[in-house]
Amino acid sequence: MDQDLLDRLDANLSYGDSRSAWVRDAIEMKLAVLEEIENYDEDMTQEERREFIVEAVREAVEDD
Repeated sequence: MDQDLLDRLDANLSYGDSRSAWVRDAIEMKLAVLEEIENYDEDMTQEERREFIVEAVREAVEDD
């Protein structure tokens, strides 16, 4: 991982948090999301997929 990504990750950690546990959780979350959209996103690029997911989360947060 490049240093910028590590810095962004570290900014989300609190004292005592495990970087490897955070990364493991992020991987599990991504795999779960990809499984949910596997039939929808066949022709999407990685960037399009990321934008789609971020927009879906924004809409869900706004609805609450």
